[in-house]
Amino acid sequence: MTYSVQGALGDIPALAEAFGLRVSLGIWLGPDLASNEAEIARAIRIANESPSVVRVIVGNEALFRREVTAEQLIAYLDRVRAAVKVPVTTAEQWHVYREHPELAQHVDLIAAHVLPYWEATPVADAVDFVLERARELKAAFPRKPLLLAEVGWPSNGRMRGSAEATPADQAIYLRRLTNALNGEGYSYFVIEAFDQPWKVSAEGSVGAYWGVYNADRKAKFNFTG
Repeated sequence: MTYSVQGALGDIPALAEAFGLRVSLGIWLGPDLASNEAEIARAIRIANESPSVVRVIVGNEALFRREVTAEQLIAYLDRVRAAVKVPVTTAEQWHVYREHPELAQHVDLIAAHVLPYWEATPVADAVDFVLERARELKAAFPRKPLLLAEVGWPSNGRMRGSAEATPADQAIYLRRLTNALNGEGYSYFVIEAFDQPWKVSAEGSVGAYWGVYNADRKAKFNFTG
């Protein structure tokens, strides 16, 4: 899954195609309308040219950040759906879909972020938290496929309520969660592959440590064993 098509990010589908990988192509939306238009135009072209693109995600938590209105987002979704042949959705925190059920009429699938760390949920309860939110979304939108577009846990950073960001809790949580989601047949993306130190400026110290690999590309833990 990508988050934008600007710069080198727009080259990812071509690179993925060379390795037989599939791409959920992200369009970054924000308050700059001209930038939104540029993202949409390039994403439509890439989606129609690259067979590696299997879906397009129009916006990442843009409603949650209040950088677009629901009406603007729906208009963007409708435009992209009319212009590409693959499924189209928008990625939002799980509760945003509950607060804006009208979105379901303008997407081909529900793409929801469920991140219990940010909701101060202790790791012992975190897997159940995700499963409960997933079941709620399936019940609310029974005719739409569900993609848990971000699930994950940080390995370092500040404590948030009862949620601790430690290597042990990250390993415990992701092992348990992936087993549970696989067992119930859910589709999901783990956030994220690699630690990204630059995210400290946007998310605080914890933002740099969501990867299952560290910044030196070393695995933090084994998913099995």
